[in-house]
Amino acid sequence: MRRLSLPLCLFSAALLSGCGMLYTNIHMPRAYRTAAPSEVKSSGSDKTVEGKACARSVLFMVAWGDASYAAAARDALKGEPPNAILYDVKSDMAGKAYLVGLYAQTCTKLTGRVALQ
Repeated sequence: MRRLSLPLCLFSAALLSGCGMLYTNIHMPRAYRTAAPSEVKSSGSDKTVEGKACARSVLFMVAWGDASYAAAARDALKGEPPNAILYDVKSDMAGKAYLVGLYAQTCTKLTGRVALQ
């Protein structure tokens, strides 16, 4: 019995500890440098945009998606001219898990103002 307890404990720890144990292809936010209003040609009429990027997992064993700041910034600048720059950026992360990890979703949300260079 004692011979089985150590492998059983190690197997249980490995099973309960990780996210994306079978497949993982996700990008999570690390850092994103944003311009300050004094660094760009900003004006009071610059519009505010929002962007969102999400990553998902099933049973904490298979994970996919891109929840990075860069993906959220690309989403926020979608439809803007190529010379648009995002400044005064604020970010937030939101996570949801359903049925004790049967399905989980983590999203990065950015809000910022757009200036033209």
